[in-house]
Amino acid sequence: MKDYTEMMEWAVITMIDRNTQDDHRSKIQVAGLFSNPNVAKDSFIPYLPNKEIKIYLIRIEDLERFEDFYNFIQDLNEKFGDYAIYHLHEKYFSVEEENRFRYILDIWTDTKI
Repeated sequence: MKDYTEMMEWAVITMIDRNTQDDHRSKIQVAGLFSNPNVAKDSFIPYLPNKEIKIYLIRIEDLERFEDFYNFIQDLNEKFGDYAIYHLHEKYFSVEEENRFRYILDIWTDTKI
């Protein structure tokens, strides 16, 4: 049987709130897999039913690191509040990863997600 997911490189995801998890960590929930981001942007995301839920488009290879980064940002927010942005250096993420994930989350001058 052919595996049709092997050619999928992009995922549309939402984050499950850490307050609902036993381990107090946010989790990724995959809404769909796509071979390219344009298909997701044009044919899937506009038709999702709940527009209030934040949707993220992520390369599949980045999912685990994105989840780590997302939880790291939440930890910083809990610990440092409005000053969390100044503590991004406290955990190792490459400059490329940090910039990519900050772009996805749209966090530049603060860490509110």
